[in-house]
Amino acid sequence: MRVGYLIDTNAVLDGSAPPTGASMAATMDAMVEEGLLAERAGFHSVQVPDRHARPECCFPAPEQLLTILARETERVMLGSFTHVATLTHPMKSAEQFSVIDNLSGGRLVTTVSRGFLPAFWEQFGIPRERLLGRFQEALKIWRAATSGEEVVFDGEFWTVDRGRLAPPPFQDGGWPIWGGGNASPAAVARSARYADAWTCDPMPMARAAWDEHAGLYRDSAREQGKRPFVVLMRDGWVADSFDEAARTFGEHFVRVARFYLKTGNLTRHPGLRAPEDITPQSVAPHLVMGTPEQCVERLQELHEDLGVDYVVLCCRLTTGPSLQATREQILRMGEEVVAPIHARYPAPDHPAIPAACRW
Repeated sequence: MRVGYLIDTNAVLDGSAPPTGASMAATMDAMVEEGLLAERAGFHSVQVPDRHARPECCFPAPEQLLTILARETERVMLGSFTHVATLTHPMKSAEQFSVIDNLSGGRLVTTVSRGFLPAFWEQFGIPRERLLGRFQEALKIWRAATSGEEVVFDGEFWTVDRGRLAPPPFQDGGWPIWGGGNASPAAVARSARYADAWTCDPMPMARAAWDEHAGLYRDSAREQGKRPFVVLMRDGWVADSFDEAARTFGEHFVRVARFYLKTGNLTRHPGLRAPEDITPQSVAPHLVMGTPEQCVERLQELHEDLGVDYVVLCCRLTTGPSLQATREQILRMGEEVVAPIHARYPAPDHPAIPAACRW
Protein backbone atom coordinates (compact mmCIF):
# COMPACT_ATOMS: atom_id res chain seq x y z
CA MET A 1 0.00 0.00 0.00
CA ARG A 2 1.14 3.53 -0.77
CA VAL A 3 -0.16 7.01 0.09
CA GLY A 4 -0.18 9.97 -2.29
CA TYR A 5 -1.07 13.63 -1.85
CA LEU A 6 -3.61 15.70 -3.81
CA ILE A 7 -3.10 19.44 -4.25
CA ASP A 8 -6.39 21.33 -4.15
CA THR A 9 -5.86 23.84 -6.97
CA ASN A 10 -8.55 26.23 -5.75
CA ALA A 11 -7.36 29.19 -3.71
CA VAL A 12 -8.53 29.36 -0.10
CA LEU A 13 -11.33 31.93 0.05
CA ASP A 14 -12.02 33.62 3.36
CA GLY A 15 -14.72 35.94 1.99
CA SER A 16 -12.80 39.12 2.75
CA ALA A 17 -11.80 39.99 -0.81
CA PRO A 18 -11.98 38.54 -4.33
CA PRO A 19 -8.79 37.04 -5.77
CA THR A 20 -6.33 39.43 -7.44
CA GLY A 21 -3.49 38.82 -9.86
CA ALA A 22 -0.92 39.20 -7.11
CA SER A 23 -2.74 36.95 -4.67
CA MET A 24 -3.30 34.27 -7.30
CA ALA A 25 0.37 34.29 -8.32
CA ALA A 26 1.41 33.86 -4.69
CA THR A 27 -1.10 31.04 -4.30
CA MET A 28 0.25 29.30 -7.39
CA ASP A 29 3.73 29.43 -5.88
CA ALA A 30 2.36 27.96 -2.66
CA MET A 31 0.74 25.09 -4.57
CA VAL A 32 4.00 24.27 -6.32
CA GLU A 33 5.63 24.28 -2.88
CA GLU A 34 2.97 21.84 -1.63
CA GLY A 35 4.03 19.40 -4.32
CA LEU A 36 7.71 19.74 -3.47
CA LEU A 37 6.97 19.37 0.24
CA ALA A 38 4.89 16.25 -0.40
CA GLU A 39 7.87 14.62 -2.10
CA ARG A 40 10.19 15.70 0.71
CA ALA A 41 7.71 14.38 3.31
CA GLY A 42 7.70 10.92 1.74
CA PHE A 43 4.34 10.82 -0.04
CA HIS A 44 4.44 8.36 -2.91
CA SER A 45 2.68 10.62 -5.43
CA VAL A 46 1.43 14.12 -6.07
CA GLN A 47 -1.99 14.27 -7.73
CA VAL A 48 -3.65 17.28 -9.38
CA PRO A 49 -7.38 17.73 -10.19
CA ASP A 50 -9.21 19.29 -13.16
CA ARG A 51 -10.96 22.54 -12.12
CA HIS A 52 -12.70 25.22 -14.20
CA ALA A 53 -15.24 28.05 -14.18
CA ARG A 54 -14.59 29.30 -10.65
CA PRO A 55 -12.82 32.56 -9.64
CA GLU A 56 -10.72 30.75 -7.04
CA CYS A 57 -9.23 28.28 -9.54
CA CYS A 58 -5.45 28.75 -9.92
CA PHE A 59 -4.40 25.85 -12.15
CA PRO A 60 -7.48 24.95 -14.23
CA ALA A 61 -6.07 21.80 -15.84
CA PRO A 62 -3.82 19.21 -14.18
CA GLU A 63 -1.31 19.36 -17.04
CA GLN A 64 -0.20 22.86 -16.03
CA LEU A 65 0.93 22.16 -12.49
CA LEU A 66 2.13 18.66 -13.35
CA THR A 67 4.48 20.07 -15.99
CA ILE A 68 6.14 22.27 -13.36
CA LEU A 69 6.37 19.42 -10.87
CA ALA A 70 7.76 17.05 -13.50
CA ARG A 71 10.75 19.38 -13.84
CA GLU A 72 11.15 20.19 -10.14
CA THR A 73 10.69 16.77 -8.52
CA GLU A 74 12.92 13.70 -8.69
CA ARG A 75 11.18 10.63 -7.33
CA VAL A 76 7.50 11.14 -6.61
CA MET A 77 4.86 9.71 -8.96
CA LEU A 78 2.79 12.39 -10.70
CA GLY A 79 -0.86 12.01 -11.60
CA SER A 80 -4.08 13.67 -12.68
CA PHE A 81 -6.99 13.05 -10.32
CA THR A 82 -8.75 13.44 -12.57
CA HIS A 83 -8.35 14.54 -16.19
CA VAL A 84 -11.80 15.25 -17.67
CA ALA A 85 -11.26 13.72 -21.08
CA THR A 86 -14.37 15.21 -22.69
CA LEU A 87 -13.15 18.84 -22.51
CA THR A 88 -10.18 18.91 -24.89
CA HIS A 89 -9.17 17.16 -28.09
CA PRO A 90 -7.53 13.85 -27.17
CA MET A 91 -4.45 14.48 -29.31
CA LYS A 92 -3.88 17.83 -27.59
CA SER A 93 -4.15 16.35 -24.10
CA ALA A 94 -1.97 13.37 -25.11
CA GLU A 95 0.74 15.80 -26.24
CA GLN A 96 0.65 17.63 -22.93
CA PHE A 97 0.75 14.48 -20.84
CA SER A 98 3.53 13.03 -22.97
CA VAL A 99 5.65 16.10 -22.24
CA ILE A 100 5.06 15.48 -18.52
CA ASP A 101 5.97 11.81 -18.87
CA ASN A 102 9.26 12.75 -20.53
CA LEU A 103 10.16 15.60 -18.19
CA SER A 104 9.57 13.33 -15.18
CA GLY A 105 11.50 10.38 -16.57
CA GLY A 106 8.45 8.14 -16.79
CA ARG A 107 6.71 8.96 -13.49
CA LEU A 108 3.26 9.81 -14.90
CA VAL A 109 -0.14 8.20 -14.36
CA THR A 110 -3.44 9.70 -15.48
CA THR A 111 -6.83 9.19 -13.93
CA VAL A 112 -9.34 9.95 -16.67
CA SER A 113 -13.07 10.54 -16.41
CA ARG A 114 -16.11 11.72 -18.31
CA GLY A 115 -16.76 14.47 -15.75
CA PHE A 116 -19.92 15.44 -13.91
CA LEU A 117 -20.04 19.26 -13.53
CA PRO A 118 -22.15 20.96 -16.24
CA ALA A 119 -20.23 24.25 -15.83
CA PHE A 120 -17.11 22.63 -17.26
CA TRP A 121 -18.74 21.62 -20.54
CA GLU A 122 -20.72 24.85 -20.79
CA GLN A 123 -17.54 26.93 -20.50
CA PHE A 124 -15.96 25.18 -23.48
CA GLY A 125 -19.10 24.87 -25.58
CA ILE A 126 -19.19 21.08 -25.31
CA PRO A 127 -22.65 19.57 -25.85
CA ARG A 128 -23.85 17.61 -22.84
CA GLU A 129 -25.46 14.94 -25.00
CA ARG A 130 -23.68 11.60 -25.41
CA LEU A 131 -20.69 12.49 -23.25
CA LEU A 132 -19.94 8.83 -22.65
CA GLY A 133 -19.42 8.32 -26.38
CA ARG A 134 -17.13 11.36 -26.48
CA PHE A 135 -15.14 9.91 -23.57
CA GLN A 136 -14.81 6.46 -25.12
CA GLU A 137 -13.58 7.90 -28.40
CA ALA A 138 -10.98 9.94 -26.52
CA LEU A 139 -9.62 6.74 -24.97
CA LYS A 140 -9.40 5.07 -28.38
CA ILE A 141 -7.39 8.00 -29.73
CA TRP A 142 -5.05 7.93 -26.73
CA ARG A 143 -4.41 4.22 -27.22
CA ALA A 144 -3.65 4.77 -30.90
CA ALA A 145 -1.44 7.80 -30.21
CA THR A 146 0.67 6.14 -27.51
CA SER A 147 1.29 3.10 -29.72
CA GLY A 148 3.76 5.13 -31.77
CA GLU A 149 1.88 4.72 -35.04
CA GLU A 150 0.28 7.37 -37.22
CA VAL A 151 -3.24 8.13 -35.98
CA VAL A 152 -6.18 8.33 -38.37
CA PHE A 153 -9.55 8.50 -36.63
CA ASP A 154 -12.95 9.52 -37.96
CA GLY A 155 -15.43 9.34 -35.12
CA GLU A 156 -18.73 10.94 -34.20
CA PHE A 157 -17.07 13.40 -31.81
CA TRP A 158 -13.35 13.58 -32.65
CA THR A 159 -11.35 13.31 -35.85
CA VAL A 160 -7.61 12.92 -36.38
CA ASP A 161 -5.94 13.10 -39.78
CA ARG A 162 -2.36 11.80 -40.02
CA GLY A 163 -1.79 12.44 -36.33
CA ARG A 164 1.53 11.80 -34.62
CA LEU A 165 2.14 12.02 -30.88
CA ALA A 166 5.26 14.11 -30.38
CA PRO A 167 7.11 13.67 -28.18
CA PRO A 168 6.40 9.96 -27.81
CA PRO A 169 5.83 8.80 -24.23
CA PHE A 170 8.83 8.06 -22.06
CA GLN A 171 7.11 4.87 -20.83
CA ASP A 172 6.87 2.17 -23.50
CA GLY A 173 3.31 2.01 -24.76
CA GLY A 174 2.28 5.05 -22.73
CA TRP A 175 1.66 5.86 -19.10
CA PRO A 176 -0.73 3.88 -16.83
CA ILE A 177 -4.38 4.94 -16.90
CA TRP A 178 -6.54 4.89 -13.79
CA GLY A 179 -10.32 4.74 -14.22
CA GLY A 180 -12.26 7.68 -12.84
CA GLY A 181 -15.77 6.32 -12.52
CA ASN A 182 -17.71 5.27 -9.41
CA ALA A 183 -21.11 6.91 -9.79
CA SER A 184 -22.79 3.77 -11.14
CA PRO A 185 -22.11 0.04 -11.56
CA ALA A 186 -21.68 0.60 -15.31
CA ALA A 187 -18.96 3.20 -14.70
CA VAL A 188 -17.18 0.87 -12.28
CA ALA A 189 -17.22 -2.01 -14.76
CA ARG A 190 -15.94 0.25 -17.54
CA SER A 191 -12.90 1.14 -15.43
CA ALA A 192 -11.94 -2.53 -15.38
CA ARG A 193 -12.02 -2.64 -19.18
CA TYR A 194 -10.07 0.47 -20.13
CA ALA A 195 -7.89 1.17 -17.07
CA ASP A 196 -5.11 -0.33 -14.97
CA ALA A 197 -6.81 0.77 -11.72
CA TRP A 198 -10.16 1.89 -10.35
CA THR A 199 -10.44 5.11 -8.34
CA CYS A 200 -13.13 6.13 -5.88
CA ASP A 201 -13.90 9.67 -4.71
CA PRO A 202 -13.79 10.81 -1.05
CA MET A 203 -17.52 11.21 -0.50
CA PRO A 204 -19.02 9.01 2.28
CA MET A 205 -20.13 5.59 1.13
CA ALA A 206 -21.92 2.93 3.16
CA ARG A 207 -20.03 -0.32 3.59
CA ALA A 208 -22.60 -2.27 1.57
CA ALA A 209 -22.23 0.15 -1.34
CA TRP A 210 -18.43 -0.07 -1.13
CA ASP A 211 -18.49 -3.86 -1.14
CA GLU A 212 -20.80 -3.84 -4.16
CA HIS A 213 -18.73 -1.35 -6.18
CA ALA A 214 -15.30 -2.71 -5.25
CA GLY A 215 -16.45 -6.29 -5.73
CA LEU A 216 -17.86 -5.49 -9.16
CA TYR A 217 -14.61 -3.84 -10.19
CA ARG A 218 -12.44 -6.71 -8.96
CA ASP A 219 -14.60 -9.34 -10.68
CA SER A 220 -14.66 -7.30 -13.91
CA ALA A 221 -10.90 -6.76 -13.85
CA ARG A 222 -10.22 -10.47 -13.40
CA GLU A 223 -12.57 -11.22 -16.32
CA GLN A 224 -10.33 -8.95 -18.40
CA GLY A 225 -7.26 -10.88 -17.29
CA LYS A 226 -6.06 -8.00 -15.09
CA ARG A 227 -4.93 -7.80 -11.50
CA PRO A 228 -7.29 -5.42 -9.65
CA PHE A 229 -5.81 -2.24 -8.18
CA VAL A 230 -8.09 -0.09 -6.02
CA VAL A 231 -7.38 3.60 -5.38
CA LEU A 232 -9.35 5.56 -2.80
CA MET A 233 -9.20 9.30 -2.25
CA ARG A 234 -9.56 10.51 1.33
CA ASP A 235 -9.50 13.91 2.98
CA GLY A 236 -7.72 14.13 6.29
CA TRP A 237 -5.77 15.90 9.01
CA VAL A 238 -3.45 14.77 11.77
CA ALA A 239 -3.35 16.62 15.10
CA ASP A 240 -2.65 16.09 18.79
CA SER A 241 -6.27 15.03 19.34
CA PHE A 242 -9.34 14.09 17.35
CA ASP A 243 -11.18 17.18 18.58
CA GLU A 244 -8.39 19.44 17.36
CA ALA A 245 -8.38 17.77 13.94
CA ALA A 246 -12.18 18.06 13.75
CA ARG A 247 -12.02 21.79 14.52
CA THR A 248 -9.15 22.46 12.15
CA PHE A 249 -10.23 20.34 9.20
CA GLY A 250 -13.44 18.43 9.88
CA GLU A 251 -15.63 21.53 9.79
CA HIS A 252 -14.34 22.35 6.29
CA PHE A 253 -15.17 18.85 5.06
CA VAL A 254 -18.66 19.15 6.54
CA ARG A 255 -19.30 22.23 4.38
CA VAL A 256 -18.15 20.39 1.27
CA ALA A 257 -20.21 17.29 2.08
CA ARG A 258 -23.33 19.38 2.64
CA PHE A 259 -22.80 20.97 -0.78
CA TYR A 260 -22.53 17.55 -2.41
CA LEU A 261 -25.62 16.42 -0.53
CA LYS A 262 -27.53 19.10 -2.46
CA THR A 263 -26.12 17.86 -5.77
CA GLY A 264 -27.18 14.27 -5.03
CA ASN A 265 -23.66 12.90 -4.58
CA LEU A 266 -24.26 11.30 -1.17
CA THR A 267 -26.83 8.76 -2.29
CA ARG A 268 -24.36 5.93 -1.56
CA HIS A 269 -24.67 6.64 2.16
CA PRO A 270 -28.29 6.37 3.33
CA GLY A 271 -27.38 7.61 6.83
CA LEU A 272 -26.61 11.10 5.51
CA ARG A 273 -29.94 12.36 4.24
CA ALA A 274 -30.10 15.89 5.68
CA PRO A 275 -27.53 18.65 6.35
CA GLU A 276 -27.83 18.15 10.11
CA ASP A 277 -26.81 14.49 9.64
CA ILE A 278 -23.39 15.66 8.43
CA THR A 279 -21.08 16.52 11.33
CA PRO A 280 -17.34 16.01 11.95
CA GLN A 281 -18.24 13.00 14.08
CA SER A 282 -20.59 11.39 11.54
CA VAL A 283 -18.16 11.75 8.63
CA ALA A 284 -15.05 10.82 10.64
CA PRO A 285 -15.15 7.16 9.50
CA HIS A 286 -14.82 8.44 5.93
CA LEU A 287 -11.79 10.63 6.67
CA VAL A 288 -8.22 10.01 7.79
CA MET A 289 -8.45 12.36 10.75
CA GLY A 290 -7.29 12.48 14.36
CA THR A 291 -4.10 11.63 16.20
CA PRO A 292 -1.20 10.01 14.34
CA GLU A 293 -2.20 6.67 15.82
CA GLN A 294 -5.81 7.11 14.70
CA CYS A 295 -4.75 8.11 11.18
CA VAL A 296 -2.37 5.15 10.83
CA GLU A 297 -5.05 2.79 12.14
CA ARG A 298 -7.56 4.14 9.65
CA LEU A 299 -5.21 3.64 6.70
CA GLN A 300 -4.48 0.10 7.87
CA GLU A 301 -8.22 -0.59 8.01
CA LEU A 302 -8.67 0.74 4.48
CA HIS A 303 -6.00 -1.64 3.20
CA GLU A 304 -6.64 -4.72 5.30
CA ASP A 305 -10.44 -4.54 5.66
CA LEU A 306 -11.60 -2.73 2.51
CA GLY A 307 -8.83 -4.00 0.23
CA VAL A 308 -7.60 -0.57 -0.83
CA ASP A 309 -4.23 -0.67 -2.60
CA TYR A 310 -3.55 3.07 -2.78
CA VAL A 311 -4.84 6.13 -0.89
CA VAL A 312 -4.68 9.70 -2.17
CA LEU A 313 -4.89 12.17 0.73
CA CYS A 314 -6.05 15.78 0.50
CA CYS A 315 -5.38 18.14 3.42
CA ARG A 316 -6.92 21.38 2.16
CA LEU A 317 -10.33 22.36 0.78
CA THR A 318 -11.59 25.57 -0.80
CA THR A 319 -12.58 27.05 2.56
CA GLY A 320 -9.41 26.00 4.36
CA PRO A 321 -7.29 25.33 6.31
CA SER A 322 -4.83 28.02 5.31
CA LEU A 323 -1.98 27.47 2.87
CA GLN A 324 0.56 27.88 5.66
CA ALA A 325 -1.22 25.40 7.93
CA THR A 326 -1.40 22.95 5.02
CA ARG A 327 2.34 23.14 4.40
CA GLU A 328 2.98 22.31 8.04
CA GLN A 329 0.41 19.52 7.84
CA ILE A 330 2.09 17.90 4.82
CA LEU A 331 5.34 17.53 6.74
CA ARG A 332 3.66 16.20 9.87
CA MET A 333 1.40 13.81 7.97
CA GLY A 334 4.39 12.51 6.06
CA GLU A 335 6.51 11.88 9.15
CA GLU A 336 3.89 10.58 11.56
CA VAL A 337 1.41 8.80 9.28
CA VAL A 338 2.76 8.12 5.78
CA ALA A 339 6.20 6.88 6.84
CA PRO A 340 4.82 4.20 9.20
CA ILE A 341 2.39 3.00 6.53
CA HIS A 342 5.08 2.76 3.86
CA ALA A 343 7.36 0.93 6.28
CA ARG A 344 4.61 -1.56 7.14
CA TYR A 345 3.67 -2.61 3.59
CA PRO A 346 5.82 -3.70 0.62
CA ALA A 347 6.39 -1.52 -2.42
CA PRO A 348 3.75 -1.87 -5.16
CA ASP A 349 4.54 -4.13 -8.10
CA HIS A 350 1.65 -3.55 -10.45
CA PRO A 351 1.09 -2.16 -13.99
CA ALA A 352 -0.93 0.70 -12.45
CA ILE A 353 2.34 2.09 -11.05
CA PRO A 354 5.10 3.31 -13.40
CA ALA A 355 8.23 1.19 -13.22
CA ALA A 356 10.18 4.23 -11.99
CA CYS A 357 7.85 4.57 -8.99
CA ARG A 358 7.64 1.05 -7.61
CA TRP A 359 9.22 2.02 -4.31
